[in-house]
Amino acid sequence: MFALRTRPIACLLLIATASLLAGCGGGGGYEEVYYEEVVTVVPLLVGDVEVDNQTDLTGSLEDLYDFQLAPALTDLWSGNLLPDVIFPGEIIYVGTFDEDLYDAFADLDLGFVDFFDIFVEAGFTTTFEVY
Repeated sequence: MFALRTRPIACLLLIATASLLAGCGGGGGYEEVYYEEVVTVVPLLVGDVEVDNQTDLTGSLEDLYDFQLAPALTDLWSGNLLPDVIFPGEIIYVGTFDEDLYDAFADLDLGFVDFFDIFVEAGFTTTFEVY
């Protein structure tokens, strides 16, 4: 009767030992795993901006000294975007900007012009006409 009780226990010990030995993986082998990085490029929605000094049409003939943009309703002004003074009748490209609403400020000889909520549309040129 003693032999019948120890046989199930011996079988369980043998199975447990075999399971532990099988889990060790054969000593030192490893599997190399390679990951490929996938980069998705999302095109930016941008539009061009230019400034047109139209003071020649109004007769005031003022030079344009400063032109700045900021996303609408923010204080994130770009600083002066003009490379030099813009004379009456001149149009100049000032840059490419994200599609959004913008406020603008133009400083002339005798005053300034404010623009509010001007939409710069992707794929198009937005012209700020200063007069």
